[in-house]
Amino acid sequence: MIKRQYTPVSKETSAACADDLIGWIRGYAERRINSRLIDERRCIPPYIVLDFANRGLLGIQVEKEYGGLALWNRDIARILEQAAAIDLGLGTWLTTSVFPGIRPIATFAREPFKGDVLPQLARGRMLGAYAQTEVGAGSDFTKISTKAIPTSGGGWKLSGDKVWIGNGSWSGVMTVMAHVCDNEGNPGEMGAFAVRTEQPGVVLGEELLSMGLRGMVQSKVHLRDVHVEGSQVLGEVGDGLRVGVDSMMLTRFALGACAVGAMKRCLQLMNRYATRRPIGSGKLNENIAYSMSLGELVAKTAAADALLYAVADLLDSGNAVPLEAFVACKMVSSEFLWKAADRLIQVLGARGYDEANLAPQILRDARVFRIFEGPTEVLAEFLGSRGLLAGSPGVYGFLRNELASPEVAAKVASCMDALRVAELGPHVPATGSVAYSWRCALAGDVVAWALLVGSLNRRRATTQPQILEWARASLDTAMARALGGRSSRSALSSPSDLSAAISHYGRDIGRVEQSLAGESREIDPLLRLT
Repeated sequence: MIKRQYTPVSKETSAACADDLIGWIRGYAERRINSRLIDERRCIPPYIVLDFANRGLLGIQVEKEYGGLALWNRDIARILEQAAAIDLGLGTWLTTSVFPGIRPIATFAREPFKGDVLPQLARGRMLGAYAQTEVGAGSDFTKISTKAIPTSGGGWKLSGDKVWIGNGSWSGVMTVMAHVCDNEGNPGEMGAFAVRTEQPGVVLGEELLSMGLRGMVQSKVHLRDVHVEGSQVLGEVGDGLRVGVDSMMLTRFALGACAVGAMKRCLQLMNRYATRRPIGSGKLNENIAYSMSLGELVAKTAAADALLYAVADLLDSGNAVPLEAFVACKMVSSEFLWKAADRLIQVLGARGYDEANLAPQILRDARVFRIFEGPTEVLAEFLGSRGLLAGSPGVYGFLRNELASPEVAAKVASCMDALRVAELGPHVPATGSVAYSWRCALAGDVVAWALLVGSLNRRRATTQPQILEWARASLDTAMARALGGRSSRSALSSPSDLSAAISHYGRDIGRVEQSLAGESREIDPLLRLT
């Protein structure tokens, strides 16, 4: 369960401040933001970072006493929606700076470190980063290899290598996740440490040139016996898992807001084009196939929007929100965004393939949403595991109570009862880890659609009836798919069978690996310091 961890300003003050910031962002974007140049030059211009900071955008979730705006979560979501609708990469950078970058320190740091660093982060005089991912560890904390080894004089030495760290080489402070070891170096509980990047032993490594989100730096970070004191521990020494889960869940909420904003932008562009583009039978928007595909995207946007703001309102009311709601928020919005971005390219035709029209950039930026903060497949399996757990408060309690949808909870519970004993096909054992994993994967989509239906029920008064009916039908389809999800031989072949089949491709396409020399970026040995 996740709760709001700070005291916001009054609801009226927060809404007015958000309205002002949204209006400013709109005007600023028309005069000062060139998304294509940001993408081509792979850098957000410093003046944009400074201007965003001076308007308080980096302190939207920081309390007033530390120089922040302390807005309500509903208003934070509105701001992120707007920023991402203008430039998805820029909105994602703002999310990265605010949530994984600042929230762990705002929520878990202790004085005097917090009082020294947090005002600088809130005012944008320093950027924050969150260093969890490693080559062998993504959202799975158990795979992290970075260690915090106690020193004889007190404190710890951090050693490890982090990768794909947003804001990494731009940051002044980063939250580092590491296993706290005993005196013999044996890893124990997870710890979270606030590390200044200027500290000895912090090596800011190469920038990774990503397919999308090109304006935001993604870096390697190497930790070489970095000494940290007790004042740099976030929470208690073994609270790393709590810190990390809190950061990841709120980041998933924020990414949901960015995705919803970008979906609305895609639909705006599609509609603008379709009402102007003549085809043989009239205008494109009068074509029935086009209208049906656009209508489904409008419904998906409404459903994702309903879930996003259900989570926001529950956080703002002081309620504890289950992890399942955050996971579903990110999972469904990222999948729906990808559909919208891909459809935008398709509807625009050749214009959609033209970089000048920004659609290719939206597609590139949107693609990673299905991957980071947990890929869709992993999140779906998590949701499915919670759905298969009879009486799960995060699924059934949330549907019955917070979303006021007991009939949906009962329908899903009935589906899960059937799925627990359903025959999975001749190539899957009836019991064991493989069978359980497959059942979870099938159940995940059902739970996600159930939460969407519940969220639309919650705002029934303002939801178009046909959208709610569409969502209910989609839930029924997901349940039928789950209960009919018998595996085929090809879907669950053994790893050796798959490798054997793919090995034959070499006869058709060879095994080519390019080795032509590229640019030299190494300093000549005779010119290096050592």
